[in-house]
Amino acid sequence: MPVLSALLAPQSIALIGASPDAGKLPGRPLAYLKRYGFTGQVYAVNPKYTDIDGTPCVARIADLPRDIDLALILLPAAGVAEALQQCALQGVRTAISIAGGFAEAGDTAAQEALTALCQQHGIRLVGPNCVGVLNPALGMTATFSSELRRRMPRPGRLALFTQSGALGNALLQSFNDLDIGLAYWVSTGNEADLGVLELVEHAIDDEGVDLIGLYVEGLKGGSELLALARRARAKNKAIMVLRAGQSQLGRAAAVSHTGKLAGAWKVWCDVARQAGLITVDCLDDMIDLAVAFQALGYPQSSAHPSLGVLTISGGMGVLISDQAARFGVPLPPFAAGTQAALRELLPPQMSVANPVDTALFANEGGFGACAEAVIRDPDIGVLLVVLTRLAHDYKALLPWLERLALQGRSQGKALAVSFLSSSDPFEREDRLRLLQAGVLVLPTPERLVAALGRRAQVLRPLAEGEVRQAARAGSDSAAQFLKAAAVPQVPERVCAQLDDALAFARQQGFPVVLKVASPDIAHKSEAGGVALNLGDEDALRQAWQDMVRSVAAYAPTARIDGYSVQPMVLDGFELIVGCSIDPELGRVLMVGAGGIWAEVLDDVGFLALPASRQEIAELIGRLKIAPILAGARGQGPLDVAAAVEAIWQIGQQFLIDDWVAEVDINPLRVRALGRGAVALDTLVLAQGDV
Repeated sequence: MPVLSALLAPQSIALIGASPDAGKLPGRPLAYLKRYGFTGQVYAVNPKYTDIDGTPCVARIADLPRDIDLALILLPAAGVAEALQQCALQGVRTAISIAGGFAEAGDTAAQEALTALCQQHGIRLVGPNCVGVLNPALGMTATFSSELRRRMPRPGRLALFTQSGALGNALLQSFNDLDIGLAYWVSTGNEADLGVLELVEHAIDDEGVDLIGLYVEGLKGGSELLALARRARAKNKAIMVLRAGQSQLGRAAAVSHTGKLAGAWKVWCDVARQAGLITVDCLDDMIDLAVAFQALGYPQSSAHPSLGVLTISGGMGVLISDQAARFGVPLPPFAAGTQAALRELLPPQMSVANPVDTALFANEGGFGACAEAVIRDPDIGVLLVVLTRLAHDYKALLPWLERLALQGRSQGKALAVSFLSSSDPFEREDRLRLLQAGVLVLPTPERLVAALGRRAQVLRPLAEGEVRQAARAGSDSAAQFLKAAAVPQVPERVCAQLDDALAFARQQGFPVVLKVASPDIAHKSEAGGVALNLGDEDALRQAWQDMVRSVAAYAPTARIDGYSVQPMVLDGFELIVGCSIDPELGRVLMVGAGGIWAEVLDDVGFLALPASRQEIAELIGRLKIAPILAGARGQGPLDVAAAVEAIWQIGQQFLIDDWVAEVDINPLRVRALGRGAVALDTLVLAQGDV
């Protein structure tokens, strides 16, 4: 049995610190296991008892049978480390610690001790500071969740992993209320050992899981996210993520353009898109999406299902149209036959466009006939019926809605139902009846359309994954990095004397660029350390003198290696290219509008590395400046393919050279088609320099 199967589907469980009092937290798990029919072996450990309600109880962990699958440690923080070690010595494969009082309370040493024990003995641990693990199909309740006092979620095909115990418990309550099926649920807590992504990897390989839901505040091993998400997509499994921390600011200590622009939330959003994750904004969005997947399943077609809408409110039809546009849900015009059928059913003054508004002119029979006409439309994949008690008898409509759903399924179509007012829904038993018939029911049309749009995100083609080059050599200096990465550059000479600068400029030809060369000055323009388009010797001489004074005033203690002279490249457009190490997602690549506009426009995008050429090209195509690169306003197209190749090479080398912390190329000038791209200013920072 794989080790995580021992956690999620154990055949034997030991409850360390179990209590006979089901009203107390240490007594709940055993009471739940009995109530919900867990059929595996259960043992209790508590020196006060020899039996707890028919369950054998031993005094010490050492008295347990060997090789138990799962131990639930119900002890306070002070006793967890010793219990974990004793479990490991007894051959227990996995454990859960619910106790708080570790890193979340400032005691990082105690938590690190748990991590060390896991690494030393090979036992896997969930927590500490968590609510536990639940598997409804097995009646496996290694948890003290208060929701189980009320009801167990029904078995299903959704795996839910949450880093918040309280929110995880709230989601269980919603799953129960909405009858959402659950494969298993894990509250991961502080993640001293097991992290969310290891659980995701297990769920991807589980044939009983179609949808994986995550509530995360940060990821351990986040650099594995992209590869895992690609594996999930290849297996037709969706991953939805509610990520907390949208207000996180960029890293304040960053010294390069790349570091300043690499705000954690922006990096996360772009990498999530690259990985094909379905991101949601709140718990309601996550619940709505779970309902949509349960009712409609994983999308089987390569095309986004188009939406036909039947409502009694023109205003609601407009709101639905807006939401459909926002979430990319097609709202096609009805076919001529559909319009003709609707015209026979509705008064002549009523429009038969999609969405179709019957107002109050159609009785329930006429409303039903309109719905049947729309669901027969060859261009409609999902029919959304918006109901209201102002016009409809919900009980009377139920049998018809069930028949309509069956009719739609026979044609490969789906039925969705929502309400004019969220306070006017079906009764619970009626909603569950429709859910069992495969009808998607959500409180408002806007939420329903959003859920349809998010569900269809799994149909968006992803760029091909990276195919690595043959192994290339690493570097040990900035100059070697740029050479190994084949960064295209214009001729340059760093001069200590003005006469050398004048001689090089005469050799290369005017106009030229003069820049200060200093490892201590990242933002040269702010120091007066950049002079452009110097057209002759007098201009170069004056710029040299001015720059020496300006730089000395700006950074009097900076080390000055000299002043760089380059030919001025006038054609093309400037990009910024950066590589940095995101504290959560690992090595990432940034591309955006460069030059003096890099931090003003903030038009940048990120990719997790390794990134393919196709992904880089698609990122550039999403930038606001993409039309300029393509040749806007009568200008010729620029050599984007050459820029993509240069950027890809830089990202490849950044993966190889682990001594490099940041790369900042600003600008990379993309020249006219066929003339390539050249780096005009480069900065390579080692790990200790950031």
